[in-house]
Amino acid sequence: MTGPAEQPALPSTTEDTASVPGWVEKSVNDIFAALPGAGSGAGSGAPLDALRDAYLDCLAGAGRGEDIDTEHDTCRQALLDQVTERKLLDTATTQALAQRLEALEADITANL
Repeated sequence: MTGPAEQPALPSTTEDTASVPGWVEKSVNDIFAALPGAGSGAGSGAPLDALRDAYLDCLAGAGRGEDIDTEHDTCRQALLDQVTERKLLDTATTQALAQRLEALEADITANL
């Protein structure tokens, strides 16, 4: 006979997981879709797509620990560091991306 302690715990479809509101995900997708090279060939946006997804995951976890603005800064800076390190965008585009993400993060904080 097997009991609950002997069976692995599996997440249910109703279990709460960290996520961002739908409007945030749409806004992030719109910001990334406007970047040079987005959607211009199979797999060309893969590095940026992966960074976008990691950024959304980071935003989803923000606010559960310390100051939400500090956590947003950390998410954005990690993304921008990767963009710069991998030379995915030129300097001007990276700066514009940073500004758009900062504005989005301010909207998130304002709508809490």
